Amino acid sequence: MKSVKTISPVVLMKKLSKMVEDSIQEDDEYYFYDRLSFMKLNYENDSEVFKSKEVKDKVRVMNYGLETINTMIQQVLRFGRIVYETENGVVYNFPKDELPKFYLNDVFGKTKTNTIKSNMKKYEGIDL
Repeated sequence: MKSVKTISPVVLMKKLSKMVEDSIQEDDEYYFYDRLSFMKLNYENDSEVFKSKEVKDKVRVMNYGLETINTMIQQVLRFGRIVYETENGVVYNFPKDELPKFYLNDVFGKTKTNTIKSNMKKYEGIDL
């Protein structure tokens, strides 16, 4: 197994690319949370892993980072922005009339949405 320090950028990007591709089928609700806040709040659960010098733990931490990047990419694809929440879990960085319907109605509702395709079409032809 390679050390985390010597992992090829190509291998890393392929892994991230696979994560992004596999995640496209997930429902929007799965990504509607503040990932950075989540990681900070759950640091204590894995603090020994983060501090460890073991290669397997470094790989685990790297995978946490890739999952965070994937989550943020999914948020931009789905919502046009990264989701930020207050300490009470209230999303604060969306225009009032642009919060996703599932968030306004019932986060735990049975109707699931996936806006990847419609959002990609909405921004087609726009220089980003």
